[in-house]
Amino acid sequence: MTKMTCRPALVFALALTPATAAAQLAEVGGGAALSYAQYLDVPRQCCPPLVWAAFGSGRWRLHVDYLRSYREVESGGYYPIDDIDGQRASIQRVSLHLEPRDEANFLVSWRALERPGYSLNILFGAHYRRSRVSTCLATAGPIVRLPAPADDPSDDAGRWGGIVFRQELTSDERRRCADDHYTLRAIWPQAAAALDVPLGERFFFRAGARFWLFQADVGIGVKF
Repeated sequence: MTKMTCRPALVFALALTPATAAAQLAEVGGGAALSYAQYLDVPRQCCPPLVWAAFGSGRWRLHVDYLRSYREVESGGYYPIDDIDGQRASIQRVSLHLEPRDEANFLVSWRALERPGYSLNILFGAHYRRSRVSTCLATAGPIVRLPAPADDPSDDAGRWGGIVFRQELTSDERRRCADDHYTLRAIWPQAAAALDVPLGERFFFRAGARFWLFQADVGIGVKF
């Protein structure tokens, strides 16, 4: 009778015991990219969200992650128009560039180093991205005359000289801009490194670097 009573209690106790490293078959986590660049020639962003998951036990595992970014840039270019009262004239048309991007990495993770207070993982595989690009130019907005620009050859307005007008995007043009897009897709090799620091039995802090455009990120994960 004593053995029959102890057996269910033992099973229940084992179920509540934290999993050991050998028994952990998966992990999930989330964080943000502190240093992120969609392209080499544009400013870096902070901080697109990302999530990841890893499957398998031992030193080799399968790792997948996903990041969503969004870039919105407003600028204006100068276009010549007919001279007015014998003076050169140009118009600055406002343009809007929108680019939401989805990125995923499909990687093999190798635990290169493991110590009681941290572990270092090296990852390599493939990077996939999909961008929806929209570029819109003001054509229907009101046109206003700008003050006379300074004669500065380093400035677009100064280079054009004469009379300068400006045309803004209307609210309808801005709303329609996202719908008028084209899609870019690409696949590239990817390599990364991740440093994990335990926060108890299951949770851990991760600091990582991805070497496609060099992205630095941090996050919190949990092991199962």
